[in-house]
Amino acid sequence: MVSGRGASSMASGPRSTLNWPVWGGALGSALLLTLAQPPFGFLPLSFLALVPLIVCLASLPPGPSGRWQATLLGLVFGVAFWGFALIWVPMVVGSSFPWAYPGYALLLVLLGGLSALFGWVTHHLYQERGLPLGLAIPLAWVGVEWIKAHFPFGLAFPWLGLGITLSEWPDFLGLAEWTGEGGVAFWLAGVNGLVSGRILGARSRRNLAPWLLLGGVVLFPSVLGVVRARTLPLEGGPRVVVVGTHVSPELRRTPLDAGLEAMAQVERALQAVDPELADLLVLPEATIPFPLEGRDALGARRALAAMAAESNVPVVFGALGRVASGAAEGSLTNSAYLLSPGDSRIQRYDKARLVPGMEAGFYHPGSGRETFNAGDWIVGPLLCYESLFGGSARKSRKAGAQLLVNLSSDIWFGHENTLLGSLFLHQHPAHLVLRAVENRMPVARAANGGISFLLGPRGRVLSEVVPPEGGVTEARLPIYSGMTLFSRIGDWVGPGSALLCIILLLVGRSSNHLGKFPGSRVDS
Repeated sequence: MVSGRGASSMASGPRSTLNWPVWGGALGSALLLTLAQPPFGFLPLSFLALVPLIVCLASLPPGPSGRWQATLLGLVFGVAFWGFALIWVPMVVGSSFPWAYPGYALLLVLLGGLSALFGWVTHHLYQERGLPLGLAIPLAWVGVEWIKAHFPFGLAFPWLGLGITLSEWPDFLGLAEWTGEGGVAFWLAGVNGLVSGRILGARSRRNLAPWLLLGGVVLFPSVLGVVRARTLPLEGGPRVVVVGTHVSPELRRTPLDAGLEAMAQVERALQAVDPELADLLVLPEATIPFPLEGRDALGARRALAAMAAESNVPVVFGALGRVASGAAEGSLTNSAYLLSPGDSRIQRYDKARLVPGMEAGFYHPGSGRETFNAGDWIVGPLLCYESLFGGSARKSRKAGAQLLVNLSSDIWFGHENTLLGSLFLHQHPAHLVLRAVENRMPVARAANGGISFLLGPRGRVLSEVVPPEGGVTEARLPIYSGMTLFSRIGDWVGPGSALLCIILLLVGRSSNHLGKFPGSRVDS
């Protein structure tokens, strides 16, 4: 078997190129990680998908040659995984926006580069610093994920983190309540590293301690999550009605016609329910795809006001807005509004996290309110892409929000009846499962051209509307009155991993290089 020092037939000597077995490890992990992500969600792969890549990384020789090969290996893995995961950008968005093609290339450069960084850091921590794979892998993986989620220049992109692979199995996500998404990723990456260490450490298989450690690392957080989900104390909450629409990109090029079509779809959908029995009605992002304060929106404002008055229910909906004052006066915003019956004031939230290349530079980012007052309930608004950021939902929770409402438009992922749409429409909403569990908050998601649903604080789907044609669903959302550790202090695993990686990369290896750990170079 291969030793941790890289004495392998896969890569030997000072060569700086990779041979086919090593390339196959990178491509194999890219395929397995794809099958672990939505919509496939094959549970065992959350714990095993990275193993082929890790084994190949650990098999590379120490020194500059090995680091260079590890960098290339990470790059191959990243380009392969992200190239498929984001293929909807050129194939669907590209038909409406020519910038999608260079944007896709830029994404592959950035994300492939971060995967290359993961390979380089892993090799350095394992081969040069002597860390066991069960520690080197999660530190490197989560540190790079944190960088991806905090990239400067408006390019932060926390899409499809390792923790999202458990979104189909929310009871196993209980760790997120204390650590956030970063802690879940650290756990899963650590298990992948420990499994790889056992594969490499063939001669120590008679020693049961590493296997017991591996079993404990897999089972303890899983059992903890299941027990917590089943014992979570919940109270009765608001009855929420969610409407999904399907206004095509072609029609949206004529905003007035798109707004009329969206309102017509909403009115038809509401005929299937009794909105008077609800506490809140939620409509998708940009239901009114032009400034709500303008003359063109007068008819839509009146229709929404009548809808709220007749049903006696607050309505949350998406529309464009304009900055009222300051240096950016008159600039467009992507906004959420809450209209309450009998109240002439309209509450407004301007989207703060703008989609790179699509909204950034076109809309002005908001920095205002974090909650809506909706009758007896306090609502935290998240607009579309903002559901990827754990910090955005946490801010609403700390401001007193009892439930999250996510207004989205997923029309850019493709039609549900097509292969692309059936695969990629599940990527975006999966992030809300983590937001629900992190804060133990229910979530109402209303989407144009995507999946609309209602989640409970356990992250489980209570009711949903699956595209292509939209529709309506409703449920009474249970409420958790407490506040989780993540809601109180935020993400500490992500920045902690990145900081520890930097320290370990800068500080020289100690004389005993951390001792003899299961799965380390010394033990393997």
